[in-house]
Amino acid sequence: MICDTALTDALVKELCSGRALKEAMQNKREIAASAEARMMKDAKSPLGKPIGAIPQHEYFLLANKYGTECWDDREFVRDFFKSQSHLRAGHI
Repeated sequence: MICDTALTDALVKELCSGRALKEAMQNKREIAASAEARMMKDAKSPLGKPIGAIPQHEYFLLANKYGTECWDDREFVRDFFKSQSHLRAGHI
C-alpha cells in the first residue's frame, strides 16, 4: 500500500511540472510573437501597417476577461502594447 506522503509528493510534483510546462509554452508563444512583430516593422498591407503580434493564449485570456470587444478599443490595444512593448511592431 502506498503511503499518503508518497501520494502527496507525487501530486505536488505533477502540479509543479504542469505549471512549468504551461509557463514554458507561454514563453515559447511570446518569443514567436515577438519575432513576428519584429518582422512586421517593415511590412506594408492594403489595410495599413500592422501594429503588433499577440500570443493566442494572451488574446483569449483577455477576451474572456474583458469581452471580445476589448480588442476593438484603441485605448485598450494601446495600453496592451505599452505594457508588452516587445510585441509591438510600430506606433499605434
